[in-house]
Amino acid sequence: MTFDAIPETPDAVTDNWLTQALQQGGSISEASVTAHTTELVEPQGAAAVVARIDLSYDTDEPGAPRSLVAKFASPHEPIRALMKVLGGYAREVEFYQQFGGDAGIPTPHCYHASIDSDTGVFVLLLEDMSDSRVPDLSNPSVDDVEVAVRHLAPFHAKWWNHPRLRALESLCFPGSPANEVFLRHAWGALTAALPAAKEQFADEFPDALVALTEEFLTRFDEVLQLMQRDEGRTTLVHGDYHPQQIFFESERGGRFAVFDWQTVSARNGGDDLARIIVTGLDTAQREACDMRLIELYHSLLLEHGVKEYSFQNCYDDFRFGLLTTLVINVIAGPNIDPEFIEAEEAAYEISAGEALFVRLAAAIDAHNVIEVVPK
Repeated sequence: MTFDAIPETPDAVTDNWLTQALQQGGSISEASVTAHTTELVEPQGAAAVVARIDLSYDTDEPGAPRSLVAKFASPHEPIRALMKVLGGYAREVEFYQQFGGDAGIPTPHCYHASIDSDTGVFVLLLEDMSDSRVPDLSNPSVDDVEVAVRHLAPFHAKWWNHPRLRALESLCFPGSPANEVFLRHAWGALTAALPAAKEQFADEFPDALVALTEEFLTRFDEVLQLMQRDEGRTTLVHGDYHPQQIFFESERGGRFAVFDWQTVSARNGGDDLARIIVTGLDTAQREACDMRLIELYHSLLLEHGVKEYSFQNCYDDFRFGLLTTLVINVIAGPNIDPEFIEAEEAAYEISAGEALFVRLAAAIDAHNVIEVVPK
């Protein structure tokens, strides 16, 4: 089959291309798409364009999706360039191609995934999860975060020290040449983003976080050596595991599923654990229950077969994960489309600075994260 070019935007999608994509993925064999309608999903994500597509066919065929969600590269050049440098779009496409059917954690069904490696243009056709619930950031929920942790631990346990993680270069296994290249790209992105983040977020980017980021950059070679070590607890991580990357069960019959796999890699599970706790809870909630959630995660890892992993190891990994979240937030903050930030702040009545830095600063102080930066 000669495949039409990958559509770069929702408007570029055609009936013929949809037919080709769904036939290639095995969702249809005899039917053809004869009409479709497209509308943007609200709210949009920070790193991509997402649209819902309703489909009509020339004949009824069991299993043919009547609606789906299509995901495309962001038109905002700073975030698009960053995703190309860090390989984010390619990672997500490869995740669905390699792991989507058996990831160990629920994900939306993927009907099609393709990318042009030269241009970074990509498209995903995913299950329409509109019956599921997306959390309200203005009303953080301890129950939601606990549900997310309960799904996270078995996922990490499934891939704990799994040999398959070394086989895929894009996962950047610790100690691999690909990982060193990725980390050096991240160092460059962090160096460039820090001054912009300080200016953009001003008083909501606390001095303590600025100092910690500068310390991290100053000692990057030592940190690189630390992050290059495989200490027998490497697993598959989502890399940006926060509530707005998760669908939850709903009264409409929606189910739990994790999406936005642009940061998937082989790393320490503490990165995901720290991120869901610090982004999913306000400071008072986190202070009241973060240790309980860390203990829950650790106990579930052991229950699902992880061995020789002490609670102290787990707690130390969580603390280093807070540092990883700091790096992610500093890089992301000034690269996100300002219109997206404005829309999020209006929708959830929480400032971007509060979400990215103020709550994180409180967690980093509470857990004395400065100790994990090599001296």
